[in-house]
Amino acid sequence: MHMPRLQRRGMCDFGHAPQDGRHRTGGLFSAPIGRSVDTAGMNLEIKDKSAIRAARAAEPHSPLAFKFDRSIAVWAIPACLVASFTMNVVALQLPFMNVKIFPDPTEAYSIPHTISLMWTTLKLYWVAILITGFSLVFPFVKLLSLFMLWFYPLRASVRGRGLRILGSLGRWSLLDVFVALVLIVLAHKQGSLFVTDVKLGLYLFMGAIMVSMGTGEVMSYLHEQAESPPDLPTDRRPAPSIGSGWRRVVVPILLLGSFFSLLTAVELPFLKITAWYLNDASYSILAAIATLWQTDEHLFAIVVAGGLVVMPVVRLLVLAATWSIGRSPARFRVAMLRTRIATQWAMIDVFGLAIALFLLEGSELVPVKGEDGVWALCIAIIVNAVLAWAAGGLLKTRLNDMERDARKEAA
Repeated sequence: MHMPRLQRRGMCDFGHAPQDGRHRTGGLFSAPIGRSVDTAGMNLEIKDKSAIRAARAAEPHSPLAFKFDRSIAVWAIPACLVASFTMNVVALQLPFMNVKIFPDPTEAYSIPHTISLMWTTLKLYWVAILITGFSLVFPFVKLLSLFMLWFYPLRASVRGRGLRILGSLGRWSLLDVFVALVLIVLAHKQGSLFVTDVKLGLYLFMGAIMVSMGTGEVMSYLHEQAESPPDLPTDRRPAPSIGSGWRRVVVPILLLGSFFSLLTAVELPFLKITAWYLNDASYSILAAIATLWQTDEHLFAIVVAGGLVVMPVVRLLVLAATWSIGRSPARFRVAMLRTRIATQWAMIDVFGLAIALFLLEGSELVPVKGEDGVWALCIAIIVNAVLAWAAGGLLKTRLNDMERDARKEAA
C-alpha cells in the first residue's frame, strides 16, 4: 500500500534526534524546542532537603541544664523560675490596689476581679479573654515551658525556637499592670472622689513577670553559648545598608519617623477625664511617670520609664547604629544581641493595648476620652512594626550568612 511521504518520513524519523540537537515539538516524548528539564538541579535540591532533615534528626537530644552542670546556672535558673512562680501565685491572691470612685464603695482591683468585671458585668468578652490569656494563663505557660526547655532533652533548633517565641511574648504579661498605671494616674489630685491605694500584689506580679523575662534572656544566651557559635572574623565590613536595595532609602526614613512619633507619643496627652465631678486633667506618658514619682511609687515609676521611654529609644539608637555603621562580624553579632534585648524590654505596644482596653472599659469605671496622644501612640507602634520588618529581617539574614560562612571556613 502506498503511504504518503510525510507519514513515511514521520515514522522513519521516530526516535531519531534532529541534526541541530533540538527536540521537535508535538511528539509524545519530546520537549519544547529550547527548553530542557533541569533534573540535576532537582536532584540536588532533593538531596539538600534530605541532608537538612538528616542533620536535624542527628542533633543531640540533651538538656540545656546538663551542659552547665558545673556552673552556678544549673541551680540559679530553676531557683529564679520557682521564685517567679511563687510570686505569681501569691500575687493572684492579693489585690493590686484599692479603688474608690464616687459614689461607689471601695473595690479591690486584681486580675481575677478585672476578668470577672469584663465578662459578667460589662459583657466585654474579648477583653476578658485578652486579659485572661496575657496576664493569667501565659505567665504560667511560660514558666512551665522554660522548665521544660531547661531540663527536657530537646534538639538545639527546637529549644532555640521556643526561647525566641517566649522571649518575644513575655512583655505582654504586663498588660494588666499598665491598666493599673492608668487608674493611678487618673486618680492623682482628685481628692476623696477618686482614690487609689497601691497594694503588694501589683509589685509581686510585676516582679514575677520581670524575673521570668530576665531568666528567659539568660537561658537564650546560655543556649547560644552551648551550641558553640562560630568565631566570626574581626576585620571591618561594610555597613548592612550597603547593597540593601530599596531598604537603603526606606529604613532611614522609618528610623526618623519612629523616633519622632515616639517622642510625640510620650509627650502628648493620651486620656482626659470627662466626669463633671472630677478634675478634667489630661495625662501623657511623661506626666504619668512624674505622677508615680510624686506619689512615692518610685519603683513603679522606674519600670514605666524604662519600658515606655528608655528602652524604646535605646532600641532605635542601637538599630540605627547597627544598620548604618560598618563593623566586624564579631561586633555585628554583639550589636544584634543588644538590639534583641532592647526590643523585648520595649513595651510601648503593650501600653497601647492597655490604653485601648481602658477606653473600652473606662466609661464604666471613670468617664474618659482619648486625646491626640492615642493617635500618636498608634502611629509609633505601626512605624516600629514596619521598621522591624524592613530592617530587622535583613539584619538577621546577614548575621546568619556570616555564621554560615564562618562554619564553612572552619570545616
